[in-house]
Amino acid sequence: MISIPQEVLASALAAVTRASLKSSLMAAFALVRLDATANGELSLSCFNGETAARATVYAAASDDLSVSVDAQTLKAVTDTLVGEVRLELVDKALVVLNGSNRTTLRLVEETIPVIGGETTTDLFTLSGAALRSLCRILPFASTDESRPMLQVMHLTVSDQGLVAQAADGFTAGIVTENFIRAGDKAVVSLPLSFARLLAALVEEKDTVTVQSVGENRFLFHLTQTETSKNLTLATVAPAAAFPAEQIAQLLQGAHAGTTTRMTLQKQALLQTVRMVGAMGTQNTFLKVVNGAIKVASAPTDTGQARNVLDGAASGSDAKVWLSAAYLKRAVDACKAELAVQIGGDKKPVLLIEGNFTAILMPLFVEGKDPFADEDEPIAISLPMMEAAPA
Repeated sequence: MISIPQEVLASALAAVTRASLKSSLMAAFALVRLDATANGELSLSCFNGETAARATVYAAASDDLSVSVDAQTLKAVTDTLVGEVRLELVDKALVVLNGSNRTTLRLVEETIPVIGGETTTDLFTLSGAALRSLCRILPFASTDESRPMLQVMHLTVSDQGLVAQAADGFTAGIVTENFIRAGDKAVVSLPLSFARLLAALVEEKDTVTVQSVGENRFLFHLTQTETSKNLTLATVAPAAAFPAEQIAQLLQGAHAGTTTRMTLQKQALLQTVRMVGAMGTQNTFLKVVNGAIKVASAPTDTGQARNVLDGAASGSDAKVWLSAAYLKRAVDACKAELAVQIGGDKKPVLLIEGNFTAILMPLFVEGKDPFADEDEPIAISLPMMEAAPA
């Protein structure tokens, strides 16, 4: 018999069942395994073929228990209950008791991999707030299955801190955060689906400890003293190598080649990008002339958006075409005021805000400068003047 508060069981199931998967080929992927010991520890584990999850909670248990049942069914049943929940093993079934409610779940005799007992090496520890900040680069990862090397979140321990990178071949996002402690310079590549799950489950008050198991398996421990949270996620690194060095060289070259720099408010630029999208096009023209910052859409059948932004610009006059979708992706990752650096109409554009940097590749658009007419100098006609008499 196991006795546990409903909110504790429901919270643990909500986390681990995100690593479960209904599959007609692998019944084990749809299961949650419950392991209880008489010393009051209950572990709930799920595995979907790529990610393993384990939540450990405290529960009153009279005997050791190890059973597997359908994960989503147990979660759905638990969500309907209130107060103390009792779990009991009766005739090869798990009985869920709550007041006058009694639900019987069939046991499934399938073996699923569970986390625990591995020989691990500590890599680094960071706060949940830092990890959430690093996850701002996830929208930059590729969703193209033909480019597996870019379907990752790449983490590197460096002298500057913990660096997260993601790229899709057209854009790249880079964030640097402080870590609490770290061993040697570690490199961790995470599958995109795992990184998204990690981003959804980590909370700002968590402490996150990252360990390696062998050469290509990683464990992320999410703990929080206040709530007794104890969640562990495990995954295997992708086989393809992430092009971190190429991105670093691209970033270095873009910094060195910067000829124009502007400072803008996030909301002002975001509003303008939305105006471009409202015209039914993604082609966005960004121009700096005589210190003024101008943005326009490509002309369409419905019209053309044109705007002059409040902001400061320095350096040479410049112009470049960008994708509104990629520009919005970068702006969304910023928090407030941001800097934009341009090195020419065929060079990468940088968006920088604090510890975040986005690299955007320009578009090669055949078309007229939307501001060409108004930027041309106006000739002033003066009457002929005779020379003054001596």
